[in-house]
Amino acid sequence: MDLISLVGIVGGVAAILLSAILEGSELAALVHPAAMLLIAGGTIGATIACYSMEEILSITKSTMEAVKRASVEPEVLIATLGELATLGRREGLLVLEHYPLKLDNILLKRGIRLLVDGTAPEVLKDILVTQVATQEAQAKMQASIYQTAGGFAPTMGIIGTVVGLVHVLSNLSEPEMLGHAIAGAFLATLYGIGVANLVFLPLAKKLHYRAHQEAEVGLLIVEGLVSIQSGDNPRFIQEKLMSLIHEEKRGRVLAVQAAAAEVKQ
Repeated sequence: MDLISLVGIVGGVAAILLSAILEGSELAALVHPAAMLLIAGGTIGATIACYSMEEILSITKSTMEAVKRASVEPEVLIATLGELATLGRREGLLVLEHYPLKLDNILLKRGIRLLVDGTAPEVLKDILVTQVATQEAQAKMQASIYQTAGGFAPTMGIIGTVVGLVHVLSNLSEPEMLGHAIAGAFLATLYGIGVANLVFLPLAKKLHYRAHQEAEVGLLIVEGLVSIQSGDNPRFIQEKLMSLIHEEKRGRVLAVQAAAAEVKQ
């Protein structure tokens, strides 16, 4: 699990609550069920009106994806593709069908199956690139749900504040109730802005980041398998793939290869 997302959200909420305590407020004063209901119901209602039922039902999966680690680390993938290239060149591509993959990646498994079936390099690349683009578009669509909710939440907060102030103005004959009513009105704005900037928008950014990561992994798989299909030298394939990742990750590739070599010995 990628704890940085959880730490960021919890830390942000904790900082706001701590600042309220330092200002002399009681945490109980920040609890207003009516405002919570308005923000939650209004934001959810407006958001689901923008998408299909299938897209909304995928939100749970999206949330889990936002806080989990990347499915495949690029350095491990490059080392694996290097092993596949070496084995394929030495014993033939058909032997790759029974290669014990340690990586659970749908694109990689499908690519190896197409490669073993004798798919032409250009056709193989076209199929896999299309799948990568489809997966990236799906991930970005799921991120847009959070982005949309992050846009609606502050507006719902303002609506809640207006509703609260209407209630205040209709009860001016009861001055002892005005303080509590005004505080409740402004809590709606606090809830709306808070949930947008501490939950929805960070999750949207995280999903966009994950989409970029998965697209990077997909590109490595496509380039690696096409090169293997073309019969390129395994060393050349790995050098080509390492040029597609960040420089700090290249050292990790060599470390993974060295560890694998020690295990074989």
